[in-house]
Amino acid sequence: MQEGYYDHSRPEALDLLPSCPRRILDIGCGRGGVTRSLKQRCPGAQSVGLDLFLDPSFDYAAIFDSFSQVDLERDELPVDVASFDLVLLLDVMEHLRQPEGLLDKLVPAAAPGCLFLVSLPNFHYYSNLLTIVRTGRFRYTEAGILDRTHVRFFGLDDARELLTKQLTIIAERPFNPFENVKSRIIGRLLGDKYRAYQNIFLCRKP
Repeated sequence: MQEGYYDHSRPEALDLLPSCPRRILDIGCGRGGVTRSLKQRCPGAQSVGLDLFLDPSFDYAAIFDSFSQVDLERDELPVDVASFDLVLLLDVMEHLRQPEGLLDKLVPAAAPGCLFLVSLPNFHYYSNLLTIVRTGRFRYTEAGILDRTHVRFFGLDDARELLTKQLTIIAERPFNPFENVKSRIIGRLLGDKYRAYQNIFLCRKP
């Protein structure tokens, strides 16, 4: 497991939350950086973590009330989804061949009003497209938008289409951790569709 990638606290995503959740389902939780940060903001919140990978050197109990190792595309979810008021899906669905299948499991089982916090890398990020055009090659990398573990790719409109099949988007944030003069110019000329490195969505089950 890559040290930094699995420990990110993601304040740019958590800042979209309107209030403190009571019970958090962190899917693709890694080493729990997001849940750790969220529980610091919201003392008393309970949390359950799910991830494909198990790090035997990490103390999951220090952050999660329970943790399960789960293959999201093969296993049944070992939780009562209806008992949570917040589901985290941060940098998860691009790793799945059928992300629609995960939403098909989660959303019908969730309680009405449950919030889903979702982030997806933006394939249309200007630097990503320029690299493909300049090189004429589609090359996977160790991290980033073309991370070799990504099997699905989303632009802004694709992400909205995926989510609004079953959820209502109540807030969204184009996020670029590498913001600079060039990206700001791109944003003014072409819009956030090409400026954002990631698209972050706060959704609600109707």
